[in-house]
Amino acid sequence: GQAFRTQARLITTFELVPAGTDGGITPWGTLCGTVAAFVVGLVCVVAGLLSWKGMLIASVAGTLGMFADSYLGALLERRAWIGNDAVNFLSTTVAALVAISCAAWLH
Repeated sequence: GQAFRTQARLITTFELVPAGTDGGITPWGTLCGTVAAFVVGLVCVVAGLLSWKGMLIASVAGTLGMFADSYLGALLERRAWIGNDAVNFLSTTVAALVAISCAAWLH
């Protein structure tokens, strides 16, 4: 939205919203966020910090955390029920729980 000057859609209802709106997503932003998660994971593999399986888990968890951030932004932050720091904390918690669950399931 903000980086590519494209119209965003609210993740909860898909209504058009201005770029930068809490909970707004765009195809380019979603693609770039997903690619970034995999690039960070790949760097960790190359650096010897993660296995390939760990990279996949971390990348998927990061991507789902990105969606959680947008969803919580639309649902709670946009209505001024919580602030951005709380949204970030909760979406990071979602990503961590996804990673832990996937790692336990695949172990």
